[in-house]
Amino acid sequence: MKPTTLDVAPGITRRTVVSLTFFMVLAVFLPAVSFAAERQNVTLTTSGGTRLTLSVVTSTLYRPGSKLPVILALPPGAGDLAMVNAFLANYWLEEADRRGYIIVSPTVMGRSLETAAQDVLDTVFGWMNENMTYDEERIVIAGQSNGGLGAFHAARVEPDRFTGMIVMPGGFGGQGSLDMLSGMPILMAVGERDTGWVELTRNTRDLLVLAGAEPVVDVVPGAGHVFPYDPEDLFDWIEATFPD
Repeated sequence: MKPTTLDVAPGITRRTVVSLTFFMVLAVFLPAVSFAAERQNVTLTTSGGTRLTLSVVTSTLYRPGSKLPVILALPPGAGDLAMVNAFLANYWLEEADRRGYIIVSPTVMGRSLETAAQDVLDTVFGWMNENMTYDEERIVIAGQSNGGLGAFHAARVEPDRFTGMIVMPGGFGGQGSLDMLSGMPILMAVGERDTGWVELTRNTRDLLVLAGAEPVVDVVPGAGHVFPYDPEDLFDWIEATFPD
């Protein structure tokens, strides 16, 4: 799937998105597969008292002490375990196992990260630091829909933690700038028929360009809010963001 850059009309300014509500029916696009990656669900409580479930999937290539790259996957919709499962199955699990990745996915509603991002990141990475080894120089944050909104909130809080970002779709509808994301590679995929999110994608792309980030916009022809996307393309893009 080749990226298509959106044409950006001169003079477009950022539109503050006060509320983005949607009804989502999430279909699993990938066929059922069987692989031996190890998965565990861990119940955690943030310092602010919020309980969440962290799904951790480690590739069969993982060994204690190994330094595998990480995908922090923020789920769509309500951010519950069903949404985590669908997001991981649709795009991440099989290819992550084959290539040797760790996937971590917390049950959080992405929009809540506008205020809770630091608390959630501290909780997730605090658990990881205590319980596993991973490559701290190769961490990508990915989010879908609500998770794609949350990815920007999380990256704004700790931009140096992430080597890149994928939102499918996603965007920034909060207050403030994106200057802290300068230099970050960002892939923004959006369905052609998902007009509200196309507009948000366009506005976010403008902000990112002004900030000195490196956004690539891929408009998926004929697609709506939820769309298939080749996992190999996603992982090829991720690996191009990693330091040599």
